[in-house]
Amino acid sequence: MDKCLKVAALYVATLKAMALIHQHNHWTTNGEMFYSEHLLFERLYNSVLEDLDLAAEKYMGLFGDEVLAYTLQTQLLSKVLSNYNKLEGSPVEMSLAVEKDFIKFSNDAYKCFEEQGELSLGLDDMIMSIASNREEAAYLLQQSANKG
Repeated sequence: MDKCLKVAALYVATLKAMALIHQHNHWTTNGEMFYSEHLLFERLYNSVLEDLDLAAEKYMGLFGDEVLAYTLQTQLLSKVLSNYNKLEGSPVEMSLAVEKDFIKFSNDAYKCFEEQGELSLGLDDMIMSIASNREEAAYLLQQSANKG
């Protein structure tokens, strides 16, 4: 399988995992900051779902249907979620760790597409846009963590 296709498929699976983690934290948050964190996690998983839709459609257009092959996506989603199996700390700290990991992965994915000669202007724009959204999410989580 082509390196760029693998990276694109992992990018999609990682966004799916992030949405699941933020939604789980939305459901399970409690304590003094319950209401504000409950709303924050809802905002985050909705934001990730929008990013996921954008990425899935872009990658499918660039690399074909194989990026979203069900078997591949379920394997990758399982792998990504397994990496976060032992997250510790508050829901805010866990979500912040996931966002920071994705920002780093986005940079690595960008470099990979660039090195492979697959970085179109549209792909560049998409990765930058999603990275900006995830940086905003990390900022909001950091602010929430500082209050708690």
